[in-house]
Amino acid sequence: MKEFMMSQDVSGAWVVRCDKLPGYQAKGKTQVEAIEKMKDAMRVYFPCGECKGDD
Repeated sequence: MKEFMMSQDVSGAWVVRCDKLPGYQAKGKTQVEAIEKMKDAMRVYFPCGECKGDD
């Protein structure tokens, strides 16, 4: 299961963090944009599909 932590920073941007990608955070103007950036990062970090099917 993928676990994300989402919050808004002082500038109003949405920030997503995930324990599976330590030290990385995805930012976006909207929640959807931030989540999509995190998904893209996970596809790069786990190219073998380790997280495939755990949406």
